[in-house]
Amino acid sequence: MIRAWARTTEESSPADAEQRPAPVVVAVDGSDRSAGAVRYAINEARLRGSGMRMVHVVPAPLPESGLWPAEAGDVDYLERAGRGTVNREAARARAAAPDLEIEPVLALGPRVAQLVTASSSGDLMVLGRETRRGAERLVARATTAEVVGRVDLPVTVVPARWQETRIGRIVVGIKTFTSAGELLSHALSTAAARHAAVRVVHAVEVPDLAVDLGVADAYSDDSVAVADRLLEQVVGEWSAVYPTVSVETAVVPGRPDAVLVAAASDADVLMVARHHRGMRHPARLGRTPRAILTACDTPVEVLPLRWTGDGVPLVLESAGEILKN
Repeated sequence: MIRAWARTTEESSPADAEQRPAPVVVAVDGSDRSAGAVRYAINEARLRGSGMRMVHVVPAPLPESGLWPAEAGDVDYLERAGRGTVNREAARARAAAPDLEIEPVLALGPRVAQLVTASSSGDLMVLGRETRRGAERLVARATTAEVVGRVDLPVTVVPARWQETRIGRIVVGIKTFTSAGELLSHALSTAAARHAAVRVVHAVEVPDLAVDLGVADAYSDDSVAVADRLLEQVVGEWSAVYPTVSVETAVVPGRPDAVLVAAASDADVLMVARHHRGMRHPARLGRTPRAILTACDTPVEVLPLRWTGDGVPLVLESAGEILKN
């Protein structure tokens, strides 16, 4: 049995909701795991001038033998418990942020599908980073990766202990230069709005063959030099579009996930991209983003790429003047 997500009785009116920007959507589970995510979502909602949608998913109960539906009493009990959880979370959030419109939402069904549905009209989705151990942690990690890989808006994964610090720096991890424009545009526009600096990082991984042949150092030096020129070129083009943003670049030898986690240690957020499912990339989330989401103590925002053309799309000022094509 699967029920579509639904607002709880403590929500604001639909007429009020229509007047607000798209909300920040945060997943809550009643545990400490989502505490940092809620604080982060409150901060983002304030920065964006939007409300916040708090979503709690109760998995649909499975029949004991697999041959008949779960009994109605089981479903009703889970729904009542879930409704109590999300309403308690919303009450805590309202006490911490009385200035925000907060919408509690309960969903009953598969976690990934329900979170994807609940995020569909949002502007940003926020998830707590998994902190449990053992097999349960592996399942939760897979759930987080699936949500990040399927949601069609930016998703930020936040450690449970996150507290607002306002360092004023965004780190951007660039994998390939040909598809870097969309992520750079997103990061630089965010930095411009928040008066933050940007550090753009590209990792050069030395292949095992170069190590086996004893030419790892030469390979690394040559690759870094080439990558540095390419990175400077693509970043320079986008820096011209956002001249008020301070931007620095770095090409670092090493495994990409380790390089980016280290680079983000003194940043407000680490931004990386994932390819859209329709862009000849059947895997929703690659190895490097998965590893980063597990290890990074800085919030990690994953941007789904949308541009499908070969050229760089138009970038417009608010007044409509074309800045770049």
